[in-house]
Amino acid sequence: MQEAPCQGTRYNQMYRLQSPSKLIFGWQCDETQPRCVNCATADAQCQYLASAKVASSSEYDPSRLARSPAFSNTDEANGTAAVSTPSTVGRMSPTWDIHDMELLHHWCTHTYKTMTDVPDQQLIWQTTAVTIGFTYTFLLNELLAIAALHMAICRPESENVWHTRATELQSVALKGFNSMEQQVDESNCVVVLLFSALVGTHLLGDRSRIRALASSSDYLDHLVSCVSLMRSIRGLVLQNHSAFLLQSSVRALMITRNPKPPYDGVPSECRQLTALIAESDLGPSSIEAYGTAIDRLFWLFDLAEVPSKPHDTPRSVFAWPVQLTDEYTALLNQRRPEALIILAYYGVILHSFRNAWCIGDAGASMIRAIDAQLGSYWSRWLQWPMGMIASS
Repeated sequence: MQEAPCQGTRYNQMYRLQSPSKLIFGWQCDETQPRCVNCATADAQCQYLASAKVASSSEYDPSRLARSPAFSNTDEANGTAAVSTPSTVGRMSPTWDIHDMELLHHWCTHTYKTMTDVPDQQLIWQTTAVTIGFTYTFLLNELLAIAALHMAICRPESENVWHTRATELQSVALKGFNSMEQQVDESNCVVVLLFSALVGTHLLGDRSRIRALASSSDYLDHLVSCVSLMRSIRGLVLQNHSAFLLQSSVRALMITRNPKPPYDGVPSECRQLTALIAESDLGPSSIEAYGTAIDRLFWLFDLAEVPSKPHDTPRSVFAWPVQLTDEYTALLNQRRPEALIILAYYGVILHSFRNAWCIGDAGASMIRAIDAQLGSYWSRWLQWPMGMIASS
């Protein structure tokens, strides 16, 4: 018998801000047959989900959040703020089984190394994040979800099984995160930073969700939502808690080289973006937003030494989205041509990170989707990005 269609709206935002310091993740039905990926992720009622019920997060208890600053203790060995463990440690979810223990082992022995090539940062993902996850179980569930996505790459013969488990684990993780009753402050900004980074990685690395997108326009919607979500990390934690994070147990994630203008490592072809803005009929606020986006893009080109240097881990690739302004994000959501062209140049950076399993062909697909969206009138501004993916 043919499956009945899903109930719900196909297009959706991947997140929404409930307040300036509280992030709510949400999905709507994407009408994918035979199993709606978005409904599964959101644990929404979906008529396609007759045989694959998404796990419940009823075991997640928001009271496990520390009521006093959770990072107020000091690690005497390194003088950094350390996690203050609540008296009641989060219990293991009843939905975890031996396969999830295999995922935890896979994370601690393999996947953590694919997050970054910096040893101090690798140690954070291997040990610190896992330790915090035993208290904040939504973080551990998302960490296991990432491990499942990586396992699908490592074991393609059981790819569908691991993708399904990744979706189920993320569903529990999102509900647990959304149940946080506290605002983001020094007591929880570390776990929010780690969780947000993992969710961004999940959105780009979930090939099952990407395959469900019907057209290049759908894929562009997906990528713009990913960029917007990563941008929200700044509003959640980086804007107000950077100084604290630099003294915390995850400080290594915050430390990086800081190139200065005129950014000698920027390809000459990339500098034509300044001419794009100069030639466009734009208002002052748009000019300022585009100028900031271009400056931060040049900064990342110089920092990552791309496209001349390929990368095997995502490492710094998300450093551009988190520095974008609200104005630029709004222009991008409106699909303004100038905003999309700037995004296409970011696609060149993503393409240089294509050897990272969670990035893959995201950069090339982004550039092609933008080219299809804008058409021939804007093609001269996309010649270099299109040429970069054609030559590789």
